[in-house]
Amino acid sequence: MAGTRLPLATLAALVVPVLAGLAWMTLGGAPTGWIEVNALALVFALALATLLPLPHTERGILILAGSLVLALWATGLAGVPVEGIRRWVGIGPVRLHLGYLTLPLLVMLTARLPGLPALALLIAALGATVLQPDLAATVALTASMLVAAVQRRGLIGLIMTISSLMACYYLLGQPDALAPVRFVEHVQRDAWVVQPAAGAILTLAGLAPLLLLRQAAPLAALLVAAGLMAFAGPYPSILIGYGAAPILGFGLALAALRCQMQRA
Repeated sequence: MAGTRLPLATLAALVVPVLAGLAWMTLGGAPTGWIEVNALALVFALALATLLPLPHTERGILILAGSLVLALWATGLAGVPVEGIRRWVGIGPVRLHLGYLTLPLLVMLTARLPGLPALALLIAALGATVLQPDLAATVALTASMLVAAVQRRGLIGLIMTISSLMACYYLLGQPDALAPVRFVEHVQRDAWVVQPAAGAILTLAGLAPLLLLRQAAPLAALLVAAGLMAFAGPYPSILIGYGAAPILGFGLALAALRCQMQRA
């Protein structure tokens, strides 16, 4: 159905955590440039969500999803290195976390594919997050795959469950070498220390996708798990902390959801 629009509640799943993060960064004295980057990313993400056309055919979806997985592997092999870790690509002066830029869209695309292609793409993406290495992204993708496993069931679901849990187990024994950066990593945890009410608001805002994306459960699981990893270590507080990639990635995923609704 041409002209399908995303419900406002669905868009709110993106807008609420980003605006909460912008408010906290403004009140906390974050660099003005960081606030501007997140605000511009939100505007672009909403434009992507409402306007970007994406493939409808199985062949087109396969090509796009495969390209995303290849980009993840290329980043793990030759991305911008930080302390020997390769999770980012550079675009001018901006570094983008490629996992959080691509994984939300990949999760939405694979949900529209048959079991075997979806399984192969998700396991390949999981391998790329291990290569980088990126425990937070691995855990987030695992949460999404566990939801997808419940939806698909059978042998495909079992393999998704086992492979994702094995990837998490492998990375759990490897400490993350990166030091946390204020307003980027574990923002909610810092807010709880400074002002418990603000910490509670930010934490609830980070759960918005879980409450508002019931029609896209694997995507909600990915985003919420990634956000909660900020409590577990030096991992980004996606959507709330500084970083354009997860905001843009969410916008791309919502574009896929909109196209899916058009075909329904």
